[in-house]
Amino acid sequence: MLRDDFAVLRQSDIELDLEERAVLELVFASPRTVPEVEAALRAALPDAGFEVRTAFEGAQDRFHFVEFPTISPRGQESQLFAFARSLRPEVDAVEAHPVLPDALYGAAALGATDQESFVALCETDRRDDLPFGWVHQVIKTPGAWAQTRGAGSTVAVIDTGHSTHRELQGAIRAAGQRNFVEGGTDASDRFVGGWLKHPGHGTLVCSVVASRGGVTASGGTSSPGAVTGSAPEATVLPIRAIKSVINFSQSTIPAAIAHAVAQGADVITMAMGGATRVAATERALRDAVSAGLVITCAAGNCWPWVVFPAAYAPDGLCTAVAALTPDLTPWPKSGRGAAVTIAAPGENVWGAAKNKATDLDTGIRPAQGTTLATSLTAGVAALWVARHGGRAALKARADAAGTTVQAMFVHCLTHGLTKPPVWNGAGDLGAGVVDAERTLNTALPVAATGHEAVADGRLPAQGINSTLNVLAGVLADHDPAAAAELGPDYADYAAEILWLAQRNAARVRAVSTGRQEAAVVARPDDKSADLQSALATAPALARVVGP
Repeated sequence: MLRDDFAVLRQSDIELDLEERAVLELVFASPRTVPEVEAALRAALPDAGFEVRTAFEGAQDRFHFVEFPTISPRGQESQLFAFARSLRPEVDAVEAHPVLPDALYGAAALGATDQESFVALCETDRRDDLPFGWVHQVIKTPGAWAQTRGAGSTVAVIDTGHSTHRELQGAIRAAGQRNFVEGGTDASDRFVGGWLKHPGHGTLVCSVVASRGGVTASGGTSSPGAVTGSAPEATVLPIRAIKSVINFSQSTIPAAIAHAVAQGADVITMAMGGATRVAATERALRDAVSAGLVITCAAGNCWPWVVFPAAYAPDGLCTAVAALTPDLTPWPKSGRGAAVTIAAPGENVWGAAKNKATDLDTGIRPAQGTTLATSLTAGVAALWVARHGGRAALKARADAAGTTVQAMFVHCLTHGLTKPPVWNGAGDLGAGVVDAERTLNTALPVAATGHEAVADGRLPAQGINSTLNVLAGVLADHDPAAAAELGPDYADYAAEILWLAQRNAARVRAVSTGRQEAAVVARPDDKSADLQSALATAPALARVVGP
């Protein structure tokens, strides 16, 4: 069966994109070395070409990524899931699943083929008549700045990197940068071109977090730039882990998170994500939370469900942030659900604009998406850390209280909030709107809050939740009937079901808009033959993954 499944992949006539090669994640119950994993793969697939690396760059690991340089992941995802299922027992792995190309933007992931269709499905109207600093009165940063402007806090921005730009002057830390794309210690954005590549995204995030300056009561801003970040004296540690938020692989993210921890970051922000569950990312988040960091993640754009890694928020591993319009109504393209922790403005928020190397270093524009909401929240986290003396001081307080710094932050961020009337009682946008002043003024908890991550001792041997349990949690939020049909027999299918369900939800949402452009994403994804068979007696699960 395994060799037959692999032969199907090798015989495909799909054109190979050199930037997109098939990658599988193998998860083991105990650490393995790369040579040990390679030997197991050669025994199972003597004629295969592959490259193996540990997820966290060490000599041995429970998490390994296997790249197949001659196989494309596009267009044969169902075959990759079937291949992973066949491979898992042959190499004695606990889990095996593809790491597929991801996108923070659902329409792009589903196949929007031109700028017009993408804009129609994933963006709302832009306006440039709002003051450059309008957002600060909404999230009440001026009141928080009376206590601290973030000096002493370091925010690791895991994204496309940074660039020369007036809005980033004085904010960027040179020491400790990493580039997980091209390699080395220079995290500069390489401005990789092409439709929807979205270079410059990291520069935007950095500016919204920590661009220097102040604001007036009317929303005006002061020098040195035109934009003011939510933590205008915090330091940003840029980590280049992806080329684009629209087409990337999560296989670099675990090591990027671990690097941020090792470099002493207080906060990690990730304004990217997608439908793929990567087990090593969960492990990396657990390690970061254990080390006392605060993590903020984007809920997703034009995905109706919260994307990964933000989907780990209910497990106490990050803060999931949804986006609002300037009048605090839900931004129509925001990811939503019980996994959302908090919401913040994400439409027409001003930030640095540099999308190619020749662009001016002074450009700004109003941007939109959960990227902006997440970056603003990361700045508030930096203010909160500075207010309480830094990561080490907060870690000591959390240990004494039997909690984590992440859980303490969520408590302070959400404590006492009420939801705006314009939400009409919506329960899928978190506790309310980010309020920096209230967050800093809320007393630190002195006991567990209920937002804590499960202790490692209560996890399976591999140090993560099973993908089946992750799937069960997501479905319990969005489709309880489907969740009720899950059982142990679906463990090997969980990764494929989760990926298909996320994408089908995005497709249903796109089509329901009634826009003509929705036709570009209307074709269902293929399912592996054995999954189709397994779903024959599970009608709710069959419905949630789509026709």
